[in-house]
Amino acid sequence: MISDRQRNGGKRATAFLSVVMLVSSARALEIPTKVFADLVSLEFRKRETAELELLAWGRQQPEPAMVELLRQSRLAADPEARERCLNVLRDLVTDEYLRDGDGYIGISMQNDSANVPGDPRPCSVIRVTNVVADSAGQRAGLKQNDLIAGLDGQFWHEELAADPFAAKIKSMKPGKKVKLSVLRDGKLISMDVVLGKRPPSLNGVFLNGQNFDPEAIERADREAYFRRWLSQRKLPG
Repeated sequence: MISDRQRNGGKRATAFLSVVMLVSSARALEIPTKVFADLVSLEFRKRETAELELLAWGRQQPEPAMVELLRQSRLAADPEARERCLNVLRDLVTDEYLRDGDGYIGISMQNDSANVPGDPRPCSVIRVTNVVADSAGQRAGLKQNDLIAGLDGQFWHEELAADPFAAKIKSMKPGKKVKLSVLRDGKLISMDVVLGKRPPSLNGVFLNGQNFDPEAIERADREAYFRRWLSQRKLPG
């Protein structure tokens, strides 16, 4: 016997797919119908999986996908489907946000000095005082109290390292790979870092142990970018 919840779920799925078919014919866009249907499944796991699959689909053709997802986030009959389409749209717009701007590792730092193996002179180094969650630095494996001694083979002796290091990183583009020479437990290790995008709100801010929350600033900048993106888009007639 079919329950009221199942019957209502089926109605929502039918209404949602009607919108998808209408948009598909108007845009000639190949929409993964089953994935969209699963967004309104009665099973939570199916809804979660469908959102991930929808994101993968969107990244294959981001521009038409963003138009479609914007449309579905406003017109889909089921509120959860609208919300999940909006989530995927936010991820695609964030991809766009991350492609341009200044390079960013995502650390707080202080000037320090240390003896580097193989170098007879004391070196100016950068002590990592904090690593921002989900930043380029964390993904590369940087840890609190690591000492950054070199960047792409360049070491510092006569000048403090933090300013030229920060300026060099900022001058690069997101996605650029750099090689850090890092002192950890007295050993010099090489570490590849793929730069992220520096949050615009951090421009002009030197993270030298002051009381900033880079993670919160980055989240706010991404959300502000997304909100501006939304405000500049209208559904096609």
